[in-house]
Amino acid sequence: MKHKVDFLKDDVFRLFLRYLGPSIAATAVASMYILFDTIFIGRGVGSDGLAALNIALPVYNVIFALGLLAGVGGATAMAISMGQKRLDMVNKIFTQSMIVAIVFGTLTAVLGSVFIDELCIFLGATESNFKLVKDYLSVIMMFSFSFLISNALSVFIRNDKAPKLAMWATVIGTIINIILDWLFVMVFHLGMRGAAIATITASLIGLFILVYFHFIRGKGSLRFVKTKVQGSTLKRILKNGVPSFIIEISSGVVIFAFNMVLDKITGTIGISAYSIIANISLMCGAIFTGICQASQPIISVNYGAREMKRVNKVLKLGVTFAFAFGVMFFLVGMLFPRQIVSLFNKDSLELMEITSKGIQLYFIAFIIMGVNIVMGSYFQAIEYSMLATVVSLGRGVVFILLGLFILPNMLGVSGVWLTVPFAEVLSLGITLIFFSKLKKNLSMKQETKIPNVV
Repeated sequence: MKHKVDFLKDDVFRLFLRYLGPSIAATAVASMYILFDTIFIGRGVGSDGLAALNIALPVYNVIFALGLLAGVGGATAMAISMGQKRLDMVNKIFTQSMIVAIVFGTLTAVLGSVFIDELCIFLGATESNFKLVKDYLSVIMMFSFSFLISNALSVFIRNDKAPKLAMWATVIGTIINIILDWLFVMVFHLGMRGAAIATITASLIGLFILVYFHFIRGKGSLRFVKTKVQGSTLKRILKNGVPSFIIEISSGVVIFAFNMVLDKITGTIGISAYSIIANISLMCGAIFTGICQASQPIISVNYGAREMKRVNKVLKLGVTFAFAFGVMFFLVGMLFPRQIVSLFNKDSLELMEITSKGIQLYFIAFIIMGVNIVMGSYFQAIEYSMLATVVSLGRGVVFILLGLFILPNMLGVSGVWLTVPFAEVLSLGITLIFFSKLKKNLSMKQETKIPNVV
């Protein structure tokens, strides 16, 4: 950055835009890790490979969820402490959060590798695709710590006023992943294992970039310090991170539930179709997450300093951009579904038809999905964790499962695709109720002491 960022004094709109570009670029490009696995597996392995990949995808949600639990939870507490001028807590919170991330990363790598067969069966691998699922997951789980720690570290680096570094680490890693995917899958014909090796290699390089350029050669303010893991701080970190954890975990639960329902209605072809739709949805959702990550440091620091007018401006900007992107995604899905599917499928007419129809129904959700995600992130950024948790559980699990229970019985496979729009509409109602009740209280923060919500 050309000049030192001041969260409390810089123009809100310019500050938001300064963070928006790198944040969206980082999250959107990160989603391409799996997107390009899907593209190359679809073309190099076929529809069976797509189905196997979709069975394995919930593992990523668990890994990313644990990373965000430590990263977003700790960074939110850290940023609010910065706004409150409690600078003695900043590096302590950072260090304790990263300890949590390292512990989680070690556990996932060890347990995932030891119980790989059981994991594949639990996720729904069958006799026909077990080998494909295991070939992919055995590599991913062995190095899962890289994804988890990178996810947590990126949030802190962004809060440490270096969003461009977080972006470039992701961009470089993704470019490497694309090149290696092509090389290992299409040239060397290593199949599922080749796609996994490409993804893990790229993730390790991205983690190295973050650590080397921000902590070894960088000028960031964050430092690892000697500190005891305090129960109160640990509780605050985990409490703040729970909503992000739920959002990621719920994505895995949704994929698992969709696979089960689609298998009964359409068989493997429906799961392959959902693999394509889920990956596109992941990328669109990443844009919304980027908006949240651009907003969070600004909101949290200003909330800590009781600058509620600045907080509200950032919220309005976030909601506006999320709605605009959502409408754009919806229109693209309505107008170009077959062109989207053609990126993943080269010869199956049946897969083309079912996926194109699914996209047109599923993409209705994007109109309001971004607003729900930004509002949930807002509750989280000001440490109203309970509200954020309820919103996340509602839109991510409860309303989805309710929709899957009701709609497919009435509308068949179309009901499956309409489940997410159904869940987002109900979630928006809950979100607006919470916000209307909270708005009056928040408007008083500039003149009154912020209550202890942690």
